[in-house]
Order: sequence, then C-alpha cells, then structure tokens
Amino acid sequence: MTSPPLHHDAQSNLKGIVWALLGVGVFSFYFLAGKFSDGAASATQIMWMRYTGGFITVVVVMLVMRTPVATLETRQLHFHAFRAAMGSGGGIAAIYAAAHMPVANATAIGLMDAVFVMLFGVFLLKETVTARQWLAAGVCLAGAVVVIVFGRGLNLSEGSLFTSGVALAGALFLAIESLIMKRLARSESAMAYLFYVNLFGSLILTVPGLIEWRPIPLTYIAAFLMLGPLAIAGQSCNIMAFRLTDIALLAPVKYTWIVFAALFGFVFFGEVPTAATYAGGALIVAGGAALALSRVARATA
Repeated sequence: MTSPPLHHDAQSNLKGIVWALLGVGVFSFYFLAGKFSDGAASATQIMWMRYTGGFITVVVVMLVMRTPVATLETRQLHFHAFRAAMGSGGGIAAIYAAAHMPVANATAIGLMDAVFVMLFGVFLLKETVTARQWLAAGVCLAGAVVVIVFGRGLNLSEGSLFTSGVALAGALFLAIESLIMKRLARSESAMAYLFYVNLFGSLILTVPGLIEWRPIPLTYIAAFLMLGPLAIAGQSCNIMAFRLTDIALLAPVKYTWIVFAALFGFVFFGEVPTAATYAGGALIVAGGAALALSRVARATA
C-alpha cells in the first residue's frame, strides 16, 4: 500500500510550474549549442566541455559551501557511470540533430522518449500496460513518422533519415537515463547526484572529445564550459518544481519543450515550422502527455 500523494495549494503549484517551465527553457536553449556554433565544434567535444564545466562548478560549490566529503558516499557508482554514459549519448545525439535539422523537428522526435520508457516498463520491468497507454504510444509513433517523413517536405534523402535516426537514438538514450535517475534519486544526495554524473561524463568523453576535437576560438570554449553550470541551473529548476508542485501537474510541462524549440528556432535561426511539424509535434505532445499522466496516476494510486 502506497502513501497518499502530497498535495500543494494553488499558489505553490503555480510557482512550481513556473520553475518547471524555466527548466524546460534552459535545456531547450542548451541543446542548441551545436547550431549556434554553426558546425565549428563537434557535438562530442561540446558535451565533453559541458560535463567538464559542470564538474568544475560542483567542486567549486562544494568548496565554497564546505560540503563534507562524506556527502559523496555511494554504493551505486556503476549506476552513476551508466547514467553518465546514457546522458552523454543522448546529449550528443540531441545536439547533433538540432544542428543538422530544424530545431522543432529534432525536438519533436526527441520527445519520443516517453514511448521508450513505456516499452522498457513492459519488456524489462514486466509492467502491465493498458489499451489506453498503447493507444497513446501509437499516437506518439504516428507523430514521429509525420515529422520524419513530411517535416521537411517529404525529404527521404539518406542524410535526412540519418539525422532523424540520430534524434530517435538520442530519445532512447535519454529514456534509459531517466530510468536510472529515478533509481538514484531514491538513495543519493543531491550533491552526489550532480558530482558523479559530471565526473563520469567528463571522463567517458575525454578520449572521444579529443579525437573529435576541432580548433575553436577561446570564446567558444568558454561558452561551452558554461553549459555545465547552465545544465545544473536547469536541474535546480526541476528540483524546485518537484518540491512545490504536485507531480501530476508537472508531467505534461515537459512537452512545452517543442514550443521553446519552435520559438528559439524562429528567433535565432529564422526557421519556420512546416504544417507537418506542427501536426506531428501535436500528436507526439498529446500522446506523450497522456503516457506521462497515466504513469503518474498509477504511481499515486
């Protein structure tokens, strides 16, 4: 028997939703790093600098706050490393996809992670899935097909399909990471949670980052290192949101990612989403939100 869910008042819920929206906005901007560099830097070296910047930030914060080293004690080092590997793969894929296709299209495909989470639940965790959940997953899949096939005017070139495949692979990696994060959140301190993912992310990507390294100006290096603290800021927004708001209200907020993506794509790169992108994105958002809410309802039942 599970304990009853914690309910918050309307003002607290509103504040939490604002924090959640800020978090989505931060990460939407974060994944545009490759597009802003206009191909000057590889996605791998960008993610390496992001994790390195994040690790430096966490260490500095620990020193300033005089955080005891005991805070970092963990018995799940392998899960931290695996989470960092999945996050690295997902981040590289998302940055690459956003740099090589319209931002809204890449984001719409990236939101397919909800379907992967459901499939993992069925085949790995032996969870029971209702007909309504299968229908929601089907709606998501239909939306992804619309975006991939028609999002750029029935462009089925090898390059277009490859980029769409990379975006889909990124969604798979991030879905796996989200499952590991849920496991770690039950036992790890917030500082350990941030310390190890940035440490392992930096270590895992050191060799690939150097192999993929492209000479870039110092201003770019500084900007990419700042992605670390930016990501930590986004995670902090999410933590605040979960403290202030009922989880049932937060589940669909993630899908505003596509709104931020379309806005940033238009403002910064002059990209105007096609009708197919709007239609496919709407299907993915509707199906994904339905899946998210159904999982929340089950968890709080």
